[in-house]
Amino acid sequence: YQRRVHGELTAMSTRRSKRSKVEGPKTVELYNGVQMPYLSLGTWKSPKGQVAIAVKEAIAAGYRGIDCANDYGNEAEIGQALKELIDAGTVKREELFIQAKLWNSNHRKEHVKADLVATLKDLQVDYVDSFVIHWPQACPSSGKAPAVCANGPGPAPAAEGSMFPLDEQGRYCNDLESHFVETWLAMEELVDEGLCKTIGLSNFNIAQIREILEHAKKHKPAVLQNECHPYLQLKDLLDFCQANKIQLQAYMPLGSYDRPFVKPGDPEVLQDVNIKAIADKHKKSVAQVVLRWHYQRGVATCPKSVTPSRIKENNEIWDFELSAEDMKEFDRFNIGYRLLLWPETAGHPDYPFKDDLPHGYVVGPAPLNTTKSSRQ
Repeated sequence: YQRRVHGELTAMSTRRSKRSKVEGPKTVELYNGVQMPYLSLGTWKSPKGQVAIAVKEAIAAGYRGIDCANDYGNEAEIGQALKELIDAGTVKREELFIQAKLWNSNHRKEHVKADLVATLKDLQVDYVDSFVIHWPQACPSSGKAPAVCANGPGPAPAAEGSMFPLDEQGRYCNDLESHFVETWLAMEELVDEGLCKTIGLSNFNIAQIREILEHAKKHKPAVLQNECHPYLQLKDLLDFCQANKIQLQAYMPLGSYDRPFVKPGDPEVLQDVNIKAIADKHKKSVAQVVLRWHYQRGVATCPKSVTPSRIKENNEIWDFELSAEDMKEFDRFNIGYRLLLWPETAGHPDYPFKDDLPHGYVVGPAPLNTTKSSRQ
């Protein structure tokens, strides 16, 4: 009896010991030695008047990564929040990992630097830690001049210089005289100038990433940010990135329930009863087990929220571990369902997801909303 009780106590102690060691590293070292948080705060669709509060709540909750983009139209407010946090001594600039994105209208080599300079001004920082090409296609773009947030982060006739220039038929303009390799070589110069620590890609497919790797001269892609969630697990892309020392970061890691392009009948990650069963087993939320699943795959994430309780909850994924059986169960959810197609830009030859478009798709007028929540 004593031996049995001793054995049970030893097993309990071992389980507690294992639980205490579950946490693991919260950052990943990129190929050039820069440390990147596995978890960052996403800011796409975060409205003005709320995004600054979200940033401050995130920093208070332990986040050190902030994912930004000039086309979101909220970088100036994010920058003011960061300045206040840094000035107050709440966080040091060197403790943060700030990621920004080169907009589609600025792919020409002579426009690349102007894009980043405008972002640095809005964010009130001297450099960003990661600067990625937002999309491979120079659409929407007129190619005539750099277009930044001050020019208008919404669709407008090309003559107005908006970031989303439209032709006379209301379709996005295409710049057919630039290519993302030329863009990449101009991005490399920004690293040498100290304006960004790393450069990377977003929404690129494997063939396009391979083309960048073949032509990069001094700096390889450090990060690839693509849509990734249980319904779109990108297993081949993840393997490719790991083989080439590129960190995959998932945007829409929870499926982005409030995405502006939601369609009737779309599957919703946060409402999946099978994922909820896994969450219930661990006494966690669906969001927490999905973010933990990403982490155990080696995928970084940037979930968006402006709700303080959810921001905090999303960072409470370090005290439990999904079992091998749980991870295998997630394999069943992979149905190759891409939620963000942005097909209105598919008229450009560098559009990355043509295989996902419906047969016979014809490019239509530009949507009026790409940055605001579809649900209240």
